[in-house]
Amino acid sequence: MFHTSDWHLGRQISRHRRDAEFDAVVNEIIEIATDFTPDLIVHSGDLFDGRPSTDDFRRAAEALRRLGEVAPVVVVAGNHDTPQVLTFLEYILTDMGTRPRDQVRVRFATDARPDGLLLAEYPAAAGDLTLRIGALPYLHPNRFAYDFTDPAMTTATYARRMRAVQADVYRRLASGRGPRDLLVFAAHLFVAGATPSYSERKISLAEDYAVDVAALPVVDYGALGHIHKPQRVENIGFPACYAGSPLQLDFGEIRDSKSVALVEIAPGEEPRIGLEPLSSGRRLVKLTGSLEEIAQRAGRVGDAWVKIEVDLDGPDPALSRYLADLLPRATIVGIEERRPGAVERVLDSDAAATELPGVEDLLREYLPGRGVSGMALDRVMATLAQLQAEPDPADLAPCCEEEMLTAAIAGYGFKGIDRGGVLIDPALGGSEAR
Repeated sequence: MFHTSDWHLGRQISRHRRDAEFDAVVNEIIEIATDFTPDLIVHSGDLFDGRPSTDDFRRAAEALRRLGEVAPVVVVAGNHDTPQVLTFLEYILTDMGTRPRDQVRVRFATDARPDGLLLAEYPAAAGDLTLRIGALPYLHPNRFAYDFTDPAMTTATYARRMRAVQADVYRRLASGRGPRDLLVFAAHLFVAGATPSYSERKISLAEDYAVDVAALPVVDYGALGHIHKPQRVENIGFPACYAGSPLQLDFGEIRDSKSVALVEIAPGEEPRIGLEPLSSGRRLVKLTGSLEEIAQRAGRVGDAWVKIEVDLDGPDPALSRYLADLLPRATIVGIEERRPGAVERVLDSDAAATELPGVEDLLREYLPGRGVSGMALDRVMATLAQLQAEPDPADLAPCCEEEMLTAAIAGYGFKGIDRGGVLIDPALGGSEAR
């Protein structure tokens, strides 16, 4: 099996698009998959970074079509993907819906409801093995019932509901399992104990909403997405891996090497999982220190995206030009002057010159005056972050948080606001190759 994840097509650095880098790394991924000849290819989420441009859409469709010529492909919806975008992409890949579903080589897991989960079987090319995959798209914490009057129950509710969802995936996946069937669980989630790159929004990787390793389905392989740092997930009793993002996507990933996962599994045999390194894309480099220290390091930077924090005694109007001359092959995306008693950012010529307080800062100043403080304030801010993280503001996940945030700002209570969960089958209740 071949496992890749978190492409984030369309992700920019500052105002700069990275189309050439995405083209290069996608081609590299397809070449590795072609050489490996897997029986199944899994993309475990965040195919896009948000609303895709036409170029991003074309790039994704072409890449998945080419991967589908190598082996069947399953794509799991991540927190940056929307069902509408992935459904339309599936429509394109089926020749505008004219090809029968059983002939489609690329399938998308976008529905987390019990009757909508993607469960599929794929025969292995060699022998009589069958790969059975259960795919769980990303579940925002705001998909479940919250109660701001008792914030301590929020994470407990999320953990209980996630256990129920994953248990249901496993029951369906293992039902009627034969001795030559291999089980694969593909999901976009944050497993407790995994090492993040700190490149996602903080709310998406909050430790409070990490999935307990004991709640994961016990399968032959877990193909995980959401964490951008490639890694094996340890101490869970079965092989599982984050394939990671294929490029260094922001400056939280400057020390991460990138890869895809090559997986070989068979009944009764020790699994073999290799992280195949990817070499495409420009490095991200952060330079800090005095001008003299930065000048000493500049010769080793080369072709890269660069952020600079420079220590100065006073203003230097020629600073940006001097640094550009030091780094002729690099693209400087930000310069921060660190001077005694002052902090001044030097932006590129196309960037906005005025910085205003963020919404988060304004709310943190305003809400305590309306009686919202302590844990309640923390939950309001978490809800705001969740709403901001929605990849499609015009099609928000069904939840009550926006009404509750409005109520908190206006200073009235939550009575009458519907806070019911929407994704759990009522029958579940509180139950817990290659």
